[in-house]
Amino acid sequence: MLNSFNINQFNYNSIVLKCSFHMTLLIMKSVFFSIGFRPFFLLATLCSALLMALWVFYYAMAAPLKSFDYYSSITWHAHEMIFGYGMAVVAGFLLTAIRNWTRIQTVSGTGLMLLVVAWILGRIAPFVLNQEWLIALVDMLFLPALAVFVAIPLVKAGNKRNYFMVGMIVLMALLNLLLHLDKIGVVQNTAIPAYKTAFYIIIALIIVMAGRVFPMFSQNGVPVRYQVVKYPLIEKLVMPSYFVFILSLLFIGLPILTAITAILAAVIHAIRLKGWYNRQIWQVPLVWVLHVGYLFLIVGFVMTAISQYQPSLYFLALHAFSIGTLGIVTIGMMARVSIGHTGRDLCFPPKLLKPVFMLMVLAVIVRVFVPLVVPSVYQWTIVVSGSLWVVAFALFVLSNAKILVSPRVDG
Repeated sequence: MLNSFNINQFNYNSIVLKCSFHMTLLIMKSVFFSIGFRPFFLLATLCSALLMALWVFYYAMAAPLKSFDYYSSITWHAHEMIFGYGMAVVAGFLLTAIRNWTRIQTVSGTGLMLLVVAWILGRIAPFVLNQEWLIALVDMLFLPALAVFVAIPLVKAGNKRNYFMVGMIVLMALLNLLLHLDKIGVVQNTAIPAYKTAFYIIIALIIVMAGRVFPMFSQNGVPVRYQVVKYPLIEKLVMPSYFVFILSLLFIGLPILTAITAILAAVIHAIRLKGWYNRQIWQVPLVWVLHVGYLFLIVGFVMTAISQYQPSLYFLALHAFSIGTLGIVTIGMMARVSIGHTGRDLCFPPKLLKPVFMLMVLAVIVRVFVPLVVPSVYQWTIVVSGSLWVVAFALFVLSNAKILVSPRVDG
């Protein structure tokens, strides 16, 4: 009987192992891991909804989360929105765009699956691990690996124009390292400067990519094609004005200088956006969402300038950048890339996308503008705005999940 049991148990284990092996192969070969945007966009949006829901619950109920044993509450919220959600979107976008730029296949199959697993482990590590050094190590796996996978096709193709993308990811990895070194006690007072710098680097990447694709998306995406206007001098000043603003805001700290550089950046970016604008954009959600997201960048500059003399506006300005620019632009780009790169017609996007975009705009209005009118409800605006974010991203997952896991409709 014992031998029979052992043999049966052995056969059972063998069957399970074989099934698991074949299932793993099937997953690796499936369309889901064929290109970066599919897993990273789906997981980024799903994780964003879950993490924001946790944050809203914590804030409303003052309920401690296990991750706060390692991160402070604010640091966890910032870290996950920047290094979790933000960099997952960046990964999905770059691994897709670089294939178009170089005509070389970016990481897929097993390699992409392992990269995704590294990102997932970073999100769950503070909830399941107790050793601080191990939480830090697990979370730091993703960005260096991403830098390697981004660099390989760029170097093979000699695409020097986009080498800075690799440098950006490496810099983000170093900033993440500084944050963790602070958390484990190796250095002091580096976590906050690290995540603030990382946040504005992601905004810088959005500004760069907006200049490359927003004009084309705008003029080609409306019923009657129009010609956008690009001002050569403005284009030359866009990034220098932004970096001078960040240098003043984060490292110099002189209020008058920060206010001046913020207003200068606002004017330059407003002129840039005006050149892309045409009233037809309001007929096409996939176009107006990008313009509105960029508009909140300008709002962020103006409010940052005012906050130098009205400190109570600092977090309102910050969330004009974060919810308004990072949130709205990324969800708009993910929608567009998901539809276009699966062979679907951009003229007929999922019906849920318009409500998703409108919920995101409402989330910014509640978080940024309502406290200006009714300061007494400030704390509730955090809860309401966060809840709107959660609903928007949950609906996005519902509308786009099938697109992201299904083969291209054009074969």
